[in-house]
Parts: sequence; structure tokens; C-alpha cells
Amino acid sequence: MENLSIAIDGGHSMFKVRAASLASPDKRFSFQIPTVVMPAIALTNEQTRQKADLETVELDGRRYFFGETALRQGRSEVYTGQNADWIESPQHDALVLGAWRKAMQAFSNPPARVHLVMGLPAKFVGPQRDTLRSRIAALLTPRLLPGQTLRVMAQSQADAPLQWLSIQSNGSPHPQRDLDNEAWGVIEIGHYTTDFALSDRGAMMEYAAVSCAGMHLVYDGMSSALAQSKLPTSLDVVDEAVRSGSIKHFGERVDVSHLLRQARAGFEAVVMDEANRVFGQKAAVLDGIIVGGGGAELLLDGLKQRYPNAVCSDEPRMMVAEGFCRLGLLSLLQS
Repeated sequence: MENLSIAIDGGHSMFKVRAASLASPDKRFSFQIPTVVMPAIALTNEQTRQKADLETVELDGRRYFFGETALRQGRSEVYTGQNADWIESPQHDALVLGAWRKAMQAFSNPPARVHLVMGLPAKFVGPQRDTLRSRIAALLTPRLLPGQTLRVMAQSQADAPLQWLSIQSNGSPHPQRDLDNEAWGVIEIGHYTTDFALSDRGAMMEYAAVSCAGMHLVYDGMSSALAQSKLPTSLDVVDEAVRSGSIKHFGERVDVSHLLRQARAGFEAVVMDEANRVFGQKAAVLDGIIVGGGGAELLLDGLKQRYPNAVCSDEPRMMVAEGFCRLGLLSLLQS
């Protein structure tokens, strides 16, 4: 039986999931699930129903659609769980259960041990860490196979980029990184929050463990701008506008990059102001500032102009999940 690390970056726009087996620690299984949940409904088309079955879970006797199925069938205009305590909701449970099921199905041999790593916004780690850990354990333990064990780890999302930096992809400590003798800042740009962290010679600075608004400000701004321009505002359209700067309208590509620049400007100012408050003059003496999260590509150029020592991975959207996955592998190696 295998030993498996599963990382779930439970974002408020997308659940990013990455898994790796200790037997092949450099190989990854990755996928993303739109953060949308709705009560399951009867579907008359057989092919559609078969696809929906793959994104349907049952909790406490109720069936839920999640991900793409919920996004399409519910004609959603907002993502699910845009509130601080959503980790205690059945919608969050449904997404975790869907992510768990899909990750477990990716490996032909059932794992003997599973280390599951999840994150919370920096400002919620203190009050919500134990709640998240116990709720996820209660949700998944009854679904384990005989002989399987599960360890649930919960931590700040802003810590994940530091794990991406200091742990190699196979789960072993990086030989060229010594966080006990380095200083690194983190800006993790998520949908609901933008999270900050500062590691100084191996110690996490409490004053830097803060959060400000996330990418939802851009989505809200784009939705309003599209509505004023008499363009569609469904969630998939707004997401396309934010990601590409254009949308499809009556079969034609419409450039909305000017609206995106306006929506981005306010959000960029919020993040820059908070970064200046958190890092201040210390930014110049840091070994670097790691920028990650789904909004990293949108703000990276501006952040690099302000902070020339800013660094980013090739997959900023998956950086948190990758950091968590590496931590899970490390904990499996050490246990």
C-alpha cells in the first residue's frame, strides 16, 4: 500500500488540489474545482447526468452538485462561501469530499497512510485551525478503508510558499535553503483574502501574519463594469474577463481589458498599501518576497517594480497546493 500526501488549497474561487505518493514523490496528480456548490437537481439528459454523477456528493442524506456541474446548472453569479466561517458549512464539506474522492481515485493502490494538508487565511488560523482539523477528520475518517490512517494538518496559506521554497519536490529539505539564517516575505494573493507572512531567521513574525482583501475586489469591479456596459455578468463570463481581458459576446470576441485595468487598479492599491505596512523598510534587506496565489500573475509586474527581490514560481496559482504537498511528503518521511 502507498503513502499519500494530499494538499487542498481550498480557495474561495477554486479548490486547487495536488497529490503525490511517497513511492514516486516527484510525480504529481493535480486538478482544480470551481468553488461552487448547489443542491443536486434532476437532470433529464442521460449524458449530462452521467457527467454530473462525477461531481455529486451526498452529505447527511442530501445530494449536492459541486464544481463545473454546479457552476453550469446553477447559473452562478458568485462563488460559494464568500464569508469568514464557511469552513463549517455543508458546501465546504461537499467540496472537500469531492476533492478527496477524486484524489484517491487517481492512485491504483489504496494508500495505507494519508497526510492531508489544508490551509486558512492568515487572520483566521488562530481561531479556526482546530475547527478545520477536527471537522475534516470527522468528515473523512468514516470513509477510510480498513487499515487506512489519516492525519489532517491545517496551517496558514501564507506559510505554503515558504515550504515551496525550503522543501524539495520529493519532500526532503532543500540543501541550498536555510530559513534559520534567511529572511523571506510572502504575499499570497487569493480570491477572498491576500495573506502576508514574514519569516526572519527561522521565526514567523506575528505582526506580519495579516490578511487584506483578495481578488474578489477585481471580480466585483468587473461585474459592475460589465453590467454598466450592458454585457453579461455570469460568473464564468466575469472569470474569463479577469483571466484574459476579453469575453465572447454573440459569437464575437469583445476586448474588455480597459475595464479590467480599472478593476485591477483599486485592488493593486490595497495590496501595495498593506505590503508597505507589513514589510516597510525591511523589504530591502529581505532575501526575497515570494508572490503566489491565483492573483499573482495580475499583480506580479507591479510588485516587482516595488520589490525587485520578488520571486514567483512557474505555477503561482498552484504554489500553495505545491507547498502543502511538499510538507505532506516531508511529514510522511519523518513519521
